[in-house]
Amino acid sequence: MSTSMIRCNRAVLAVLAASVVLVCSVSAAAVGPQAPASDGVSPVLVQGASVDAVARAVDAVGGVVTHELGIIDAAAARLSATQVAALRSQPGLIVSQDRGIEVDGHGGSHPVGASAPYTHYPTLIGADRLHAEGITGTGVTVAVVDSGVGWTPALIKNSRLETRLLAAYDAIDDVVLQKTNDPSGHGTHVTGVAMNGTPAEESGGLYNGIAPDADLVSVRAFDADGAATYADVIRGLDWLLAHKDAYGIRVVNLSFSAEPRSAYWDDPLARAVMELWRAGIVVVASAGNRGPDAMTVGVPGNVPYVV
Repeated sequence: MSTSMIRCNRAVLAVLAASVVLVCSVSAAAVGPQAPASDGVSPVLVQGASVDAVARAVDAVGGVVTHELGIIDAAAARLSATQVAALRSQPGLIVSQDRGIEVDGHGGSHPVGASAPYTHYPTLIGADRLHAEGITGTGVTVAVVDSGVGWTPALIKNSRLETRLLAAYDAIDDVVLQKTNDPSGHGTHVTGVAMNGTPAEESGGLYNGIAPDADLVSVRAFDADGAATYADVIRGLDWLLAHKDAYGIRVVNLSFSAEPRSAYWDDPLARAVMELWRAGIVVVASAGNRGPDAMTVGVPGNVPYVV
């Protein structure tokens, strides 16, 4: 194995170390299935042979497609109980309630400047030893699916003060953002743990982020209250898969979890995560805040292919 490949792989390990810290300390609590709307129409996920086939089936029963989720050959739709029953009677279609996910805690960004304090967690997990060897995440792109990221110098730029935010996608509104934002603060906190780019000389000679020089792709799927739906999160993962090569995405971090209600291979969110893994992306997910009993590791942390 070449020296450059070894350094690249170790850079990925540095990023993974960051993710292990943040998903153990900042996970998410699941909320129950969303209640039907007042008009008797509910948000659902319909999986089938292809997005087009699903969309045609939804249209045939009079439903409305809201999200095209090619990553799992599915679509999110708004359907009445009668329409759901009609789809469930058709072979090859799987209909499930769209579920809500809610982040557990809210963070924020610390002002960056000459007096920025050292955060200590890089030393606690040994990342400072990698930093001493010059391994700081250079050449690795990390995607964070959360509530966005604040326009903070230490997050938008790396420790060399170079812009490293490659893209920001809003999965709620299905738009690419020219300037990222975080109305919740949770995504900013998560990104800061993994990638704070405060120059080492400003924090006592040590880096405040585990991978301060990794590149960043931000996907916003959670709103200002830290709430999301399966449909929006999966749309964000679908977008990441489509843009994996364009931005060189090697790691995806998911600091949230939902209560498991089925085998992992039947869960739509878990299926989307497995497609990222199949494409060669390292997925790091929260285990959740419950345990240690069986079935207390949340989705998608219960997928055996994730860290």
